[in-house]
Amino acid sequence: MSFTFRAGPHRTVQANLEAVEAQLLAYLFGQLLDLLGPAEERAASADPLAIELGLADLGFEPEEVAPPDDPALARLFPDAYRDDEKAAAEFRRFTEGELRSGKRGRAQCALESLPQDKGGRFDLDEEQAQCWLGALNDLRLVLGSRFGLQDDGQEPGADLEADDPLRAYVPAYHYLGYLQETLLEALPR
Repeated sequence: MSFTFRAGPHRTVQANLEAVEAQLLAYLFGQLLDLLGPAEERAASADPLAIELGLADLGFEPEEVAPPDDPALARLFPDAYRDDEKAAAEFRRFTEGELRSGKRGRAQCALESLPQDKGGRFDLDEEQAQCWLGALNDLRLVLGSRFGLQDDGQEPGADLEADDPLRAYVPAYHYLGYLQETLLEALPR
């Protein structure tokens, strides 16, 4: 019997993908990495007080970080305080770099553990399985924002015109949900 994810020995998750599934996921993980942008080396803070206190290397942005213009990125990095722009900007300044780095790392981990182009069976250790779970979730958030989804009751693609190229991604959105569900069921407990 075929499976996508199932619990394996020694707290692993066994995965089984057809070649076309592996190709689709490699493409989507690659698109997610492109959306998140290149990994940035953050310059140490030039703030003399931060240097004196030993806080210069913590990766905090020295200046305000604007909220993303892209709705997909805004969904991945939402404002922490919807009613207080100043508090939201301050929170973003201290957290977005690390959040973005974590999302990039999970997407890269998932991509690297994928048997690209050929599919087949492969094992994920606990860390890789968690990377997959996070990257699949991020992909669904991105696609959901592209579809204009606002709540769980909406059907993906229902508001799209018949000739909208985004319609091609509706089956991928559902497939990613299936992968999330089966991976969650297979995770070591």
